[in-house]
Formats: sequence, structure tokens, C-alpha cells
Amino acid sequence: MRPTTETAAEIEHSVLTTVAGNELMQHVSSVAKPTPRDLMRWRKTASAEFVSAALRMVEGRRRGAAKFSRADRMWFDPIALEQATPELVAQRKAARFAGSDVLDFCCGIGGDAIALATSARRVLAVDLDPGMLRRARWNAQVYEVADRILGVLGRAEQIAIPGSALVHIDPDRRAAGGLRSKAIAGYAPGLEFLRDLPSRCRGGAIKLGPASDFAEHFTTPGLEIELISLGGECKEATVWFGSLATCRRRATVLPDGASWTDRDGGGSPRFSPIGDWIFDPDPSLIRAGLLDGFASAHGLSRFEPGIDLLTASSPISSPFLSTIAVDEVLPLDLKTLRRIVRERGLGPLEIKTRGVDLLPEDVRHILRPEGPNAATIVLAGSRAIVGHRPSKTM
Repeated sequence: MRPTTETAAEIEHSVLTTVAGNELMQHVSSVAKPTPRDLMRWRKTASAEFVSAALRMVEGRRRGAAKFSRADRMWFDPIALEQATPELVAQRKAARFAGSDVLDFCCGIGGDAIALATSARRVLAVDLDPGMLRRARWNAQVYEVADRILGVLGRAEQIAIPGSALVHIDPDRRAAGGLRSKAIAGYAPGLEFLRDLPSRCRGGAIKLGPASDFAEHFTTPGLEIELISLGGECKEATVWFGSLATCRRRATVLPDGASWTDRDGGGSPRFSPIGDWIFDPDPSLIRAGLLDGFASAHGLSRFEPGIDLLTASSPISSPFLSTIAVDEVLPLDLKTLRRIVRERGLGPLEIKTRGVDLLPEDVRHILRPEGPNAATIVLAGSRAIVGHRPSKTM
């Protein structure tokens, strides 16, 4: 059984700050997949709890490298790392807080607090878990911003907010148990606190899961909902309020930094036959409800209701679009597709599915692409689109 968070933090801190602990971490990090024999060898010189802590630390740093540039020196908790804001996303949000005093509620391991401290004047990092506060302080030192972050142990609901301060909050999405909640009603602090927060301070941001039911609960005029994607994956829905809100809906794609808002263009869905090009939109556009406005402004159309793919007769370059050149449009028939794949020597094969009860891996197993000619196949509604990715020099 894993020790409590606070006890685990004590043991992990010993691993981090002792010669024996650092030597053990070096041994652990040199082994990609520790075996029982490795564990037995390490436990000859350290307790089982000490070895387990070293394993958690090393694995946390390996996984943390996908989110943080200095992960090799940071102190992580497995569950908190899953919820932690990626560094690029946190930096993007922090820019709006520049020059202000900020309360960062539910700070966790400090990902947002660190980014906020690089642009804000001071950050009050609040968390109910003393172990998380210890990790946040450590990580702030790694990023050399510890002098601008003050850790406070307490509940967000019980902290008085100064009139001049801005607020950032990352509520716990696992409050109802071990599984991550998509319903905001399962967050802690809960929905009532989150919806009331804009009335208690001059401005701030509420971090929500990108798949959450934010559209049902944050409809008050004056709120901005920003969907942020990184590397083609939607990472969070941020509710901006008060002085930090700038529009109603925004989609932002990182690392490019491009944004599209409801003020940049609107419109109803337009439909046309599949042209010479199809475009797979960034998920931030779709989740923000801005796809049709973006399409209208760029001369793009949908080709089938309920399918979030766009088409045009000419290519368009945008960080919001993944472009596919259309070679052929066929009725969706897997037997026919398998024959085409074999006769044309297609493979490696990129497979995308939209509006069909098929998974790409299942389709791949049926088509068996083994040829030398790279291609893209899109199964959308009742059609199969055979195409290819254009060259980058185009």
C-alpha cells in the first residue's frame, strides 16, 4: 500500500536531499524497466519505502519531460502530474496576469504558479495538501522563481481574496474518487464555488477539463471560454472572467500561438461536394464551437452534416488545419479499399475515421497496408477518401 501523500512527501524529500537517495535515483534511472532482481539489489542498501519513493521520483521525471523543460530536476506526484498544466500552456495563460498579485488556488505541484511567477508580481500558491505545497516550493526553486511564490496551506473556499488580486484555480478533477470527472459537479471546489468566483474578485481564470460540460454551466455574459490545444491535443478549457476576459469564445493552438475568436468571424455551416483538398481542424476549434465561423472566413465548407472535416478546391495553410490532398472519393466498402491498398502498394498508411463505427486500428488490420507508397485514408460517413499529405515545401 502506498503511504499517505504527506508521508510519501517526507520519504521522497529524503531521497531528494540525501547522498544515499541521489545515488539510488541514479541507479534507478539507469534501468529502463526494473526487474525483481533490480528491486532486490536496491533493497539490500535501502528500505522498501525508500526504494519505492526513488522509483516514483524517477518515473515522474521521465513522464514529466512531456510537460516541463526542467523535469529532470523536479519533484512530481503521479496523480498531480496528470492534472498539471503543460509548461507551454501555463506560460500562455500567465501572460494575461502580468504585473498583478495572483492567488493560485489548488496549486498542486506548482506548474501554473511557476509560470504565473515569471510574469506576475507575486503569487500566493494555495493547496489543501501539505505534500503538494512542498513539491510546489521545490519546483519553484528549480525554475528560480521561489522568491515570488508564497505557499499557503488551506482551502480555496476559506481564503479571503484581496480586492486588487487576480485568481487562477485548477480544481481537483478526481475529488469523487480515483477516476477523473468530466462533470464539473464532480470537481473540488465544486460548481457553486466556481460559478460564484467571478463575483468575488476583479478577474481571473478557471481551469477546466477540455471534455467537461463547461458549455452547460458557464453561460453568464462577460465570460470568455478558451480551448487550448498543444501538439494537436486539446489540453484545457479556461474560463476567463472580469478584467481578463476579452471575447466570448477563443480557440488557441500551441506551440504556434495562433488564436481564433468569435469576434474574428461567424457563420452557419456551409456544405459543398468534396473538393481537391480536405482539412482536419484542430480540436480547439471544434470544442470552442468556432469551426463554422473559421470555415466561412477561409472559404471552406463541410461536406457532410455531423462530420467535423472541411473541404475546398485549393490548399490553405493554417496552424488550425491538418491538410490532406484528395486522390479519390469512393463509397465506404472495406473490401474495395483492401483491394486498392494491395494493387497500389499503399503503406505506411494513415487512417482517420469520422462518423463511422470503426476504429483506425481495426481498419488497419483489415486493410493490411504493406506497400512502400505512403497514403492517407479517411472514412467519413458513407465515404472513403483516399489521399496523401502534401510535401512541406509546397
